This record gives sequence, structure tokens and C-alpha cells, in this order.
Amino acid sequence: MTQTAIWTRIGDSARKRPQLAILIFLALIMAITTPSFATSANIRNLFTQVSVIGILSCGLTLVVIGGALDLSVGSAVSLFTVISATLQLKSDVAAVLVPFAAAIVVGLFNGMLITSFNVNSIVVTLGSLSVIGGLALLYTNGAIIIGTPGTWYSHIADGRLLTIPYHVIIFVIIAIVCEFLLISTSFGRALRYVGTNPQAARVAGMRVKRVRIIAFLISAASAAAAGIVLSARMNSGSPVAGVGFEFDAITAIVIGGTSLSGGKGNIRSTIIGVFLLAVIVNGLRLYNVPFAFQNIVKGFLIILAITLDVRAKEKYGT
Repeated sequence: MTQTAIWTRIGDSARKRPQLAILIFLALIMAITTPSFATSANIRNLFTQVSVIGILSCGLTLVVIGGALDLSVGSAVSLFTVISATLQLKSDVAAVLVPFAAAIVVGLFNGMLITSFNVNSIVVTLGSLSVIGGLALLYTNGAIIIGTPGTWYSHIADGRLLTIPYHVIIFVIIAIVCEFLLISTSFGRALRYVGTNPQAARVAGMRVKRVRIIAFLISAASAAAAGIVLSARMNSGSPVAGVGFEFDAITAIVIGGTSLSGGKGNIRSTIIGVFLLAVIVNGLRLYNVPFAFQNIVKGFLIILAITLDVRAKEKYGT
């Protein structure tokens, strides 16, 4: 293959997946300008950072592709974190199972309210964000729950399989399952139709309500998994541990290329978005940029991504 052909293929790949090209470019810039970026310690820290938001983003991606939004996932992480940390003091098994049982309640609550009363998902989940956040504070009376170290539960955070941390493996497994649901099941195909045109999907005989409820259940389950991983990692539970996580997840999803209008997106793009956001935030920290400016950058990223998505729809109609 000639040098021209190689550069042509690189250019084609960059046009098809600009987010991946930007991620590689930023990583190279960081590695050159900040020697501590490419160290093994920082890379491990980077993967630790992306695991929780990555798990959360995978489930939320399905909701977004289905044409809805779940703003309650951050508060749900907080609630599941304190539930898990409290139960871990008595039973490691309960600390893992009960948050998923609670996730079923949260997912059904959001999904059924939205579908049964045809209420905008932003309005419903904004309300449930406050409700769930209040429950987390009420559950602990505002206190931080300290867990018991040295149990198999704590190994979720510090255990390794072939040098790969368990929490990263959990992230990968959840990403694979969500991608499989999207591309290889009738649910995934129906979800895209529902996200693109719910009325047409309903006329075609698809069970729009059931599809959306399942998406919200998966989103809540991913929040439970994220809460368990976070609780194990911190060896504690805080009623405000997940505050703001919903915006990090939405930012990652949108800059990864998933449309907030629904019908378009995949888990691979979300993972790229998660790492792109993590690399940007990690780089800002290494450059000693104040935390307030990090939030400003995140805000500009999501505004830019949404603007580009709207422009693309206006230009191509997709």
C-alpha cells in the first residue's frame, strides 16, 4: 500500500469517526506536553475514572436512542451507593442484589409515569432526580456510611483478573451486553424505530410503551451497577456521591455522536465519548486547571455536540 493510500484511509476513518480521531489526537498532545499523562499510574487512574461513568452511560444510551432522557441516574447512583454500603456491613450478597431490586422500582417508576401519562421524560426524571436524591439523604440522615474493608465486596474495586481491574471488566461486560441488545435483538431494532418515530412504530404494531419501560429499567440497572462499583471503590456510601453524574454521562453520550433526538447511536460511540471526556478532564487536572473551569469546558462540549447534531439534522435530515 502506497503512502498516499495510507493517508487516504486514515482520512476516511477520521471523517467516519471524528470523535475517535479527536481522542487519539488529544491523547498524543497530552502525552507530548505532559509527561505524567502517559505514565502507567495515570492510565490506571484514567480507567478507574471511566468505569463508573462508562457503566452509567451504557444504560443511559439506550434511553436516549429510544427518544427519551433520564436525568435521575445521578441521584440513583447516590441512592444505590448508600444502600450498598449499608448492607455491606451485614451481607456482601445483599449489598450487590438489593440495589438491583431497588433499580427495578426506579426504572418502573420513571418508565410507567412517562409512558402511561405521555409526560415528557425530562420533566418526569427531573422530578424523580429530586425524589431519589431526597430518599438517599433520608436513608442515611445525611451521613456518610463507612464500609468494611477486606471482604470480597471490596475486591470489586481493588481485585484484578490478569492485571485488569474487576471494575473495568464489569464496564466492558455491561458495554458488550448493551451493544448486543442494540444490534442483535428485536428490542434493539424496535428501540431505534421508537426513537426515530414513535407514532409510526405504534402503527407498525410495536409495543412502544414496553420498549421504553425496558430501556428505563436497563438505565436504572446500569445506575445500580455504577453505584455498587463506586461504593466498593470508596469503601463507603455518600448520599451525594452521584450528584452531577447524569450530566457527565449525557455529555459523554452526546460528544460520542448519539443524537438526543433519538434513533441514532451505539455503545461504541458512547465509549469513545466517555474516554474523550475523561482524557479532557484528566488533562485539565494535570495542567492544574481549577475545577470550576473543568465544568465550564464540559458545558461547552455538550453545547457544541448538540449544536453539531442539530446542524446535521437540518442538513441531512437524519
